[in-house]
Order: sequence, then C-alpha cells, then structure tokens
Amino acid sequence: MNKLLSKKEGFTLIELMIVVAIIGILAAIAIPAFSNYVKRSKTSEAGANLKSMFQGAAAYYEAENWGQGLTTAGATATASSHCTVDDAAMDNAPSDAKMTPDWPNETDTAAFTAVNFAPADPLYYQYSIDATPNASACGNGPDDTTVYTFFATGDLDNDGNLSTFRLEAGSNPDNSLYRAPGINSVDPLE
Repeated sequence: MNKLLSKKEGFTLIELMIVVAIIGILAAIAIPAFSNYVKRSKTSEAGANLKSMFQGAAAYYEAENWGQGLTTAGATATASSHCTVDDAAMDNAPSDAKMTPDWPNETDTAAFTAVNFAPADPLYYQYSIDATPNASACGNGPDDTTVYTFFATGDLDNDGNLSTFRLEAGSNPDNSLYRAPGINSVDPLE
C-alpha cells in the first residue's frame, strides 16, 4: 500500500521542454503561413475591382455619349460615338489599413463615376485609370489598340514596397472593348 502512495505523478522538466520546443516550431511555421494567407485573401479585392472597372468602362464605351454642343445643319453624326474617360486616380496613399476612397478633383470623380466605380466599403488598394492618349474622346474609337489600363496599387505589409495589379482593355476591329485574358501582377504579396 505504501508503494502506491509514494508513486509521484507529473511531468518532468525534460518532457515540458520538449512540448514547448514542439509548440515553438509549429508556431514558427504557422504564423508566416497565416500571414501570407491573409495577404492573399486581401489581394482578391484588387482583381474583383479591376474587373468591375473594365465592365463599367465597356458599358460606357458602348453607350452613346455625345459631346457638348450641336452638329451643324445638314451634317451627320455617328450613332455610336465610343467615348473614353480621362485619366483618373484616387488620392490615397497605399498602406496596410483599409481606406475610404478619396477623389482628388472633379475630373477624377467624373471618370470613376462614368465607369460605375464607386465602392461603398473602404479599400486596401489605390485605383487608377490610364486612358491611352491616342484613344478617341468621342469619335470612332481606335482599332486594335489599348484604350484603357486599370491599376490597383497596394502595400499590404506597410513596408514601402508596393504591389501592382494591371488590367488592359483594347478596341478590336469591330470597335468593341475587350480585355486582356488575365491580370498582370507585380509583387502581389508585398
């Protein structure tokens, strides 16, 4: 009976140190993997918004948008005018925190409104539209050229290195807007 009472139960110091070492190794592997997973999930915003901007730009491009003023008597006007918007950019600096879109001036606001890009939620990325200089403002659109380039620029870990996503849209010989098959990305997890 004394033998049973004298038996001590518990963990030795070596066993506890082994458990702590195992937990440390698992944490060293899991924390960076989790951080990259979170960054990848945040980058989905850029692709979705660039596609949304393209769809809005395609609708604007195909709509009949007339310039200000009248045509002279007896002159004919093209029914399909294929207008493009001006260059535009948000005025936010990319960071690791979500930000409410800030439109620096009326021209930028008008360009983003024309392509129906007015996100209600704060964003991780700064967005911009680059309209090619030879793209027509309100005439027959150019054939087989890049008309728009849409950009999303971000800094998800706030280290000063930027990630950039880019989607290009062009006009084909039928004068309809099409987009590149994929989104080009540079340092997507920066």
